Amino acid sequence: MFFSSIFRLNSDTGFITDGFGNYSSDLQCTWLIDSGKDNVPIRMSLDHFQTECIWDHLYVFDGDSVFAPLIGAFSGSFSDLGSKSITEFETKSGKTYLYFYSDAAYNMTGFNISYSINSCPKNCSNHGVCVGNRCTC
Repeated sequence: MFFSSIFRLNSDTGFITDGFGNYSSDLQCTWLIDSGKDNVPIRMSLDHFQTECIWDHLYVFDGDSVFAPLIGAFSGSFSDLGSKSITEFETKSGKTYLYFYSDAAYNMTGFNISYSINSCPKNCSNHGVCVGNRCTC
């Protein structure tokens, strides 16, 4: 079975997930985070990530399509080791395109990604205030 969906996100903050429980077989999902402006940073945090290593992938692009610069390709399992998020990354074009693919075999718990538009790294680690996407004491 093949399932494809496209989601357009334009809220200042939000979450991206593959759904509840284990993700489906033969899944292809696309998300576009659109700030509505050019050259605005969009920060994302992998809060949970577990896919079938080598076979199921999440691709992140800095732009509005797969032809934009590739920021990362994620597959396998990441553990948080007690921190809030596993990893944080950023796009700078004002748009972020995410593409997830799963094959027909083994399915895992998937992923949860939080994002924020025009925010500071790690929310200034709760020390200082975010002004113009820079932390200020």
